[in-house]
This record gives sequence, structure tokens and C-alpha cells, in this order.
Amino acid sequence: MNPVRLYDNATDISGIVDWKSLSAVQVLTKETGTLAFNILQNAAASLTIPAIGDTITLYDSSGLMWGGTLTESEPIIKGLMITWQMKATDWSFTMDGTLVKKNYSGVDPSAIAIDIITSFCSGTGITAATVANGGFVQVGNFNVPSIQFNYQQPSKALQSLAKLIGWDWYIDPGKHLHFFLGDVDDGSGGGAIGDGGLAPITIDAVGGQTGSDIFWNSLDIDLQITNMQNSVFVVGGTYLKMFTSGNTIDSYKTDGIQQSFPTSYAYTESTISVTLNGVAQTVGILNQVTNPATVDVLYSSTDRNIQFTGGAPSSGKTVLIFGNAQVPIVANARNAASISTYGVREGVIVDSKISTVQEALLRAQAQILQFGHPVYDVKVTTLVPGCRIGQTVTANIPALGITSYPLVIKRIEATVFVPGTNGQLQYQLECIGSDNVTFTDLMTTILQQEAAQTQPGANTVNENLEVVDEGITVTEALTATSGTRPYVYGPTSPQSRYGFSVYS
Repeated sequence: MNPVRLYDNATDISGIVDWKSLSAVQVLTKETGTLAFNILQNAAASLTIPAIGDTITLYDSSGLMWGGTLTESEPIIKGLMITWQMKATDWSFTMDGTLVKKNYSGVDPSAIAIDIITSFCSGTGITAATVANGGFVQVGNFNVPSIQFNYQQPSKALQSLAKLIGWDWYIDPGKHLHFFLGDVDDGSGGGAIGDGGLAPITIDAVGGQTGSDIFWNSLDIDLQITNMQNSVFVVGGTYLKMFTSGNTIDSYKTDGIQQSFPTSYAYTESTISVTLNGVAQTVGILNQVTNPATVDVLYSSTDRNIQFTGGAPSSGKTVLIFGNAQVPIVANARNAASISTYGVREGVIVDSKISTVQEALLRAQAQILQFGHPVYDVKVTTLVPGCRIGQTVTANIPALGITSYPLVIKRIEATVFVPGTNGQLQYQLECIGSDNVTFTDLMTTILQQEAAQTQPGANTVNENLEVVDEGITVTEALTATSGTRPYVYGPTSPQSRYGFSVYS
């Protein structure tokens, strides 16, 4: 059996594939994996060409290495030859047939990830279970305060969850969800650990375990701090907090002149209270039906202030304003060691869906974990099969300042090294010691922010339009009276007649 085989559903199509055109891509967490290949067909020949929606799987000598759905087919005619350009998308296409419409609060991240698969990806064959139950989903042993998914595709929901807590995820070719803490480099020199076990290669100067693990000339090592963020602010939404006369920060001393006093927060109109030297004041709402003459104070939620209706209070008195307020959420996390070495590099995350301080802190800490230190990005090419995204590969090149440093395989692109019916593949690997901010990250953030701007409320009415084919039979009967003609002559005739109009 050939070591490299391509299947369309259960049919081996290796014999009709133009192997020089093959390119299989797998990516951790951020991007969709793809498989591109061509089929050459003589115009007179009769071949069974893969159809859109078919399952495409690629095997090498290590076993199943890529799986997904054929999503694009383009025939190109040149003379008597037809070139079918095929493109398949990994299992994220299969799982994204539905949208996630659910909020989670106070549960372990593993429970959220598993519920997304079981509730919104049923019937796709994709499975999710914790490691203890034979799966690949790690238990966090901490609770996510809250996370909302506003009609997001399952892959985007998992990406949002992973980004919130600093984890990684992917669907392997066997349709199993992997969701795990990548143990990204915290700046201590420990490197990063994936969930897929150890890679079958070592990145070193002498070829590693087998003597020929990598192409030395393909090695590209990049250590940079361009995207470093060692002090991260998270600007979220608001949360409800009750202030009393004992803990309010809206406390003022009167001067006999000032009649209006600002409020730090937007208080709920029904709960706002005002005291003047300990004496409760009656409060009305500005620009509503309240008669100013009947209350001591008017509150404006728009301008966020109170106004005394009877003029400025006399000097030396204390004004206290309190009640239930919507407090803006702002959290900050810092990496002290990184700041000490490289100086402050601040970043900000704006997400109105964050509704608790704990969630904001978690998001800030995850950003620090990923971007709070220098980033190793290593690219290398190997002929050794069996490398998979999520695996840990050790880099040991003392001459370049790297000693037994673990990295996580982030991206694999497989192409043909030796053309032919038994085509041997070569694998271009990209391995990371933490993470980089990429164009994909920026676009994903923009799209997620746009999705967060319109959130259906609890009283939203969901109306479903279903298209149903229905047959109907229409019959019509006409009766013609014999002896009649289409035109009638006489004063009652509807046709135009001479003398109907007047010339002037």
C-alpha cells in the first residue's frame, strides 16, 4: 500500500491526483485548515470526480493526518485536458452549520466547550469529552464567571472562550475536540507545552533523534517583542453595585453657592437617595412628570447629576448620594518581571459583553500569559511523518541561544517532496513558545466586537420562516352565450363613438 493516500469518502482516489498540486494545512486555534489538490482528466475519459460535500481524508505512513469536507470544485479546460482544482475545509466547516445562542456563568471552561459541541454540533460526528472520560478536553478546575455567545458559529465561540482564558483548541482529523491550556511561556524560560504529546522530531543542529529530523537550511528562528503586552487593561460593560450612605463616593460639602452636584455613576432612578446633613431629601426625576415644587432634589440620569429645587443649600453641610448604580468594569493585569526587563508595554481590550470584574481580570491575565514576554516563532521543514498540531517539539540549539526549549506546533503545511504514485510528503512546521498578534487576530477581534454591539434581549421574539413545497390545483369554467358579438352598437355601447369628443 502506498504510504500517502487520498480518499473521497471511502474511495481511494490516489491514482487520479496530481500530487505536485497537493497542499494540506492544519492550524492551531486561530485559522481554518485546508487541503488543496488537482485531478487531471482527459476530456474523453470517464472518471468519478469528487463532489461538493464529500468527505476528504489524507493519510501518510503515520496514519490519518487530515480530514474535512470538499467545499470547492473548479474545472479548468485546456485543450483535451480538464484540470479539476479541488479545495477541502477541515471539520470546522462541518461544525459551523449552526449558531451558538447561549450564555454560560460560573462553570468550568471544559463544561462550556463540551456543551457547545454536544448542544450545537449534534449529528456532525464531532465528539467532546474530558481527559478523564477518554477525550481531549482538559478540566480547568476554575469557573468562568460569565461568557455570552450572541449567534456565533461554534468554532468562533470556542475561539472566544479560548481567548478569554488563554487556552488553545482544535478538532483533530478523527473529529475529536482538543481544548487545553497550552502552558505558554511565562517568561521564565520554561517554554510551552501542548496537549498532543511529544513530536517525533527534535529541532537541533545535528539532526536530532534519527540523524535527519530536519532540513538545517530551512530553520528560521525569530525572537521578538514587537507585540509584547505586559500591562493589559480590559474595558468591559457594567455591573450593578449597591451603594449606601456609609460607602458612597458621591459625598460633597456645600458652599452656599453650588446647587447642582454630579454623580460618579448612573444610579437606578427608582433607588437613588440623597441626604443633606443626614436628613433624607425627596427625589424626583428631571424632565418627567415630577413637579419640582413637590420635591427637594431632581435627578438627571442623562447628565448624571442632582439639582436642589429650593436653591443652593447653606454652606458647611454634607450631601450624600447613593443607591444601586451601574459601575463600569475596568481591570488591569501586569507582568512585573517583563516590565522590569523591557519597560511598560500597555495594551487594551474592549468588550462590552464582559459583565463581571472577575471575568475582566481573567481576560487580562490570559492576555498577559500569551503576550507578556518575548515570543519564539520557529519555522522548520522535515520529512518525518507523524507531526501534528498541538504536539510539543524540543528546540536545542545552544549556538543560537536555545537550550532544550519546548515549543508547541502551531501550523503544519504538507506538500509533496518526491512526486509519483508513492509520493513522499514534506512538512513545514511553525512552532511557538507563546503567541503572536496576527492579522487573523485583528480581524477576528473586529468581527467579535461587531457581533457584541447588537445583543438580543431576554424579551426578543424569534420568528422562524420555513419554506414548504405545496401543490395546488386551480380550475376555472367559462360560459359563452351563442349569438353574441364582442362589440355592441348603440347608445349603451362601451366603445368610443363619433361625437364623443369636441374639437376646439
